Amino acid sequence: IDFDKIDDHAEAFGGADVHFSCLGTTRGKSGAEGFRRVDYDYVVGIARLAKQQGCKHFHLVSSQGANENSYFLYPQVKGQSEAAITKMSFDRLSIYRPAVLMVDRAESRTLERLARTILSYTIQRIAPEWLTTPIDVLGRAMCLNSFTKDRPNVEILDNHAIFRLAEQQSNSESDQSKTTNEL
Repeated sequence: IDFDKIDDHAEAFGGADVHFSCLGTTRGKSGAEGFRRVDYDYVVGIARLAKQQGCKHFHLVSSQGANENSYFLYPQVKGQSEAAITKMSFDRLSIYRPAVLMVDRAESRTLERLARTILSYTIQRIAPEWLTTPIDVLGRAMCLNSFTKDRPNVEILDNHAIFRLAEQQSNSESDQSKTTNEL
């Protein structure tokens, strides 16, 4: 999809009740203008098309500290995206605000790689929820949340809530395997 011409791809967003938006970049990689284009224009454009095509539940990966009134570009743009998508009135909107994502990237981000290495051998081992979010934890939480009923129409899940959701899935898998083993 050419995200600069997202409206030309409306059909790609049809036929699904649930959509996941995990799109994002950094100011370092794309510059301030490029960051805003990806993290606001593209993300909000995707949500708009998903809504027009009948999406009921939209999942948005945002960032810890997102705040549309921030003086800093990164949290400000993330907060503006959240606000714009919230105004679209999806039947259900789940906004995830993870901490530093623990992921190996294809492109080289030297400072991020250094920070991840330091965090993975210190904070992540002692108190993983404080500053980091492994991508498998985030993915499990998002998938489980898609099937969880009786949640608010709009929910903002901070890092602790993301870990709690992922643990629920792990606990339910353990319960299922116990039941299977007992049979």
